[in-house]
Amino acid sequence: MVKLLKSLRSNLDSWSTMTIVLTLAIISPIFLIFKGILLPSNEIFEHIKNTVLNEYLYNTVIIAIGVTIITAILGVSLAWFVSVYEFPCRRLFSIGLILPLTIPSYIAGYIYSDMFSFTGSISRILSKLGINLRIDILNIYGVIIVFSLFFYPYVFIIMKGYFNKSSKNMIEASRSLGKTLPETFFKVILPLSRVAIISGVSLVLMEVLNAYGLVSYFGVNTFSIGIFRAWLSLGDLTSALKLSAILVIFIFGILYIESKSRGHKKYNISTKSKPLKRIKLNGYKCIVVFTYCMIILLFSFIIPVLQLLYWTKLSYLHFDYFELLGVFKNSLGITVVACFIIVTVSIIIANTMRLKKDMIFLAKIVNMGYSIPGAVIAVGVMTIFIFLDQNLKGVYTSLGIDKSLVLSSSYLILIFAYLVRFLAVSYSNIDSNFKKIGTKFHQVSRTFGFGITRTFFKVDLPMIKPAIFSSFILVFIEITKELPLTLILRPFNFNTLATLVQQYANDEMIQESSIPSLIIIGMCSIAVLIFSRKEK
Repeated sequence: MVKLLKSLRSNLDSWSTMTIVLTLAIISPIFLIFKGILLPSNEIFEHIKNTVLNEYLYNTVIIAIGVTIITAILGVSLAWFVSVYEFPCRRLFSIGLILPLTIPSYIAGYIYSDMFSFTGSISRILSKLGINLRIDILNIYGVIIVFSLFFYPYVFIIMKGYFNKSSKNMIEASRSLGKTLPETFFKVILPLSRVAIISGVSLVLMEVLNAYGLVSYFGVNTFSIGIFRAWLSLGDLTSALKLSAILVIFIFGILYIESKSRGHKKYNISTKSKPLKRIKLNGYKCIVVFTYCMIILLFSFIIPVLQLLYWTKLSYLHFDYFELLGVFKNSLGITVVACFIIVTVSIIIANTMRLKKDMIFLAKIVNMGYSIPGAVIAVGVMTIFIFLDQNLKGVYTSLGIDKSLVLSSSYLILIFAYLVRFLAVSYSNIDSNFKKIGTKFHQVSRTFGFGITRTFFKVDLPMIKPAIFSSFILVFIEITKELPLTLILRPFNFNTLATLVQQYANDEMIQESSIPSLIIIGMCSIAVLIFSRKEK
């Protein structure tokens, strides 16, 4: 600790100071969650522990395991097919199979629950075919299927990049030894892809543990549901903190086990490998692969969008477009502001980490937020802002402000929570680009007498502009879809597109939810297509 403090003191400059201050602010809600373990239990928490805590844990674990397995199978297989084989519409599938990522899981849940309801389109089609079958998806199995259909792109994107860049040499070596392509996949490619698969599955797991809208609508009790009930329904911050602490420990336990099992293996994509020459499929193999890809795309994107368009046709005449315009402005405005702040903070911290290698430990700490569900972060952020408001009452009074919860009821609390939750999304992209350009240009500039800040704006910043743009897009997509964090922390009478969709669903106005849902999907789809084009 003494060496660490001396190192920080000797390297302290404006960039280091900003990084330390920002890091302390960002990690404060996370570490506050751990305080929940030390808080004495009250009657409400004892009741939760004795009645529903085991159910929260069981459902959360079952959903996590089920979704992890299915998304791994879907993501890896689809990425293998579009990367290694040539078949009709392969390019279309290569982009189209990413698009389910633009549909929030709670919107997908509303769609499929209605389609499989007694009067839904699926039930009507089966009835016309003379099949008297009622499929109930409002259960834990329905949750697993819906999550899997709309979260597999996390695995698909990573694995597609891995196969395109790293599989050519491995395939050629295996084929030269007499192995067939299926044997090569199962005996060579799959074992060597383990770290890449785990990287994608980890993202899926974080999204599953963060989800609220889908499990709430399907009536499945998970930890996120418990945190919402403790804080919003029961008004008990202590119980919400204790539940949050249990969930955080559970998540870190999973990450620790995964890290230990991986050992020193790293996920690395070779930039020296030649492009993969695809194998043309013919006959029944071509039909099977095309059908498989088309079925997944149909159920994960095309059918949901068509259903939303059908609902829009039924509801557009009596929809409140004035309210929608206000909500759209709210959503776009706070998203753009939050994205700008998150990307700026990412640049500051990533640049400091690049130049101050002995401070690299701060990067791991500051990126913890993405591995913690939004409901948990919301509880920690709310606790801190309430504490600040309580200690700033004198300042508010001197300024003539009658409100006692100024910060806690402002847009600032929501933007700060977005920063804690999504900083890692932007940071990882910017940091990887800083590593690509290295420090040699920076050092040359410094030898000519330019300071760190001037060098950054004249040399470093122009070189990472593509990374800044793509980071902005990625964070934009995440915030646009975000629901649990926004539901807890939004100011009074403030709606985003996500909360408006959830409000219509709770009021049993599913058809009216189609228009804001389509806007969310449209905004995210455009962002995904722009990002894919820039990455290419």
